[in-house]
Amino acid sequence: MRQLSFSCTLFILLFLSSIIASQKMNPSDNNVKKISAPAGWEQVWNDEFDSTAINLNKWEHEVNAQGGGNNELQYYTSRPENSYLENGCLVIQALKEHYTGTQGTREYTSARLRTLKKGDWKYGRFEIKAKLPYSKGIWPAIWMLPTEWKYGGWAASGEIDIMELLGQEPNKVYGTLHYGGQWPNNVQSGKSYILPQSNFADDFHLFAIEWDTTQIRWYVDEVLYQSQTQWRTTSEPYPAPFDQYFHLLLNVAVGGNWPGNPDNTTVFPQKMIVDYVRVFKKISTGINERRHSDLPTDFLLGQNYPNPFNSSTTIPYSLHHDSRAVLKICDLQGKEVKRLADEFQPAGDKFIHWNGTNNQGQMVTSGIYIYELQSEKGILNRKLLLIR
Repeated sequence: MRQLSFSCTLFILLFLSSIIASQKMNPSDNNVKKISAPAGWEQVWNDEFDSTAINLNKWEHEVNAQGGGNNELQYYTSRPENSYLENGCLVIQALKEHYTGTQGTREYTSARLRTLKKGDWKYGRFEIKAKLPYSKGIWPAIWMLPTEWKYGGWAASGEIDIMELLGQEPNKVYGTLHYGGQWPNNVQSGKSYILPQSNFADDFHLFAIEWDTTQIRWYVDEVLYQSQTQWRTTSEPYPAPFDQYFHLLLNVAVGGNWPGNPDNTTVFPQKMIVDYVRVFKKISTGINERRHSDLPTDFLLGQNYPNPFNSSTTIPYSLHHDSRAVLKICDLQGKEVKRLADEFQPAGDKFIHWNGTNNQGQMVTSGIYIYELQSEKGILNRKLLLIR
């Protein structure tokens, strides 16, 4: 085994100390069942659904027939017919039935659960393993809303859709951000992911986002299919509105403006079966990063992931205008180690991988390195930690 340099050893000790000394993000994190965390992340909250009843210290049912602002047809209830635990999973079940509650009568029922004031987070990695429903007019969602609505009503304070599916497209999911002004002056941006084989109703799949100060990344089964770095709200500068605490929601809607209503081909009951929900926070490397207010607005350089890393890491950046871009890895003395890009590039989000080699193709030693992005508008740099 190679002997690590003193500076690298010191940062690894700081890195390990941060794990031991870390604090929970909110009171509901007590007695968290520890599970394996992805490299560079620390678990702070989870529900494995391995009890006999839904944990109301973690989840709250929303009971209403208001249509979600989308002309949905279901009555959300807290009844065990619509949400329950079975075989170590949470089941949210949409039924076709004539149901009357305090808000009227509907022909469909379902459930919508949230972690509001029981689990609220600003930044992190969010993993939900689930098997999804299908059929015309069925609309399952795994998403996040702001806890305090600091910047105003929907969607000025933001919305993060981790996963949405239209039942008539059972092999396709969507990841979306909603932001801008209050309705109807809101905007949205996002992409979809198509499962290469079979449908999302056939088996469990892992849906995840990684959310930090200037970037949100979407994954399906650990495949990165989109990253967003640009959003806005009308009342505060970037990175608002996604700089506040958000909470999780799980639901299965029936009908609505986007999926359309069920028809004679729609099958009931429909179930979203959730194996687990896990939340992680980034482990600090002890490296100070520049504040966003110090950064140029014409281009952005995101934090590499994973960090620390062993064999390969991804460096994200964004050009707001067509520009020549130079991305390189340097040692702590500023000497170039590896030039990853040096060309004129169109505006947009970029991702470049570094496998820990230098310009001669040789593996470099463990330690802290600087990655630097130069454009016509200036220079940005960040630090990363390579551990062999």
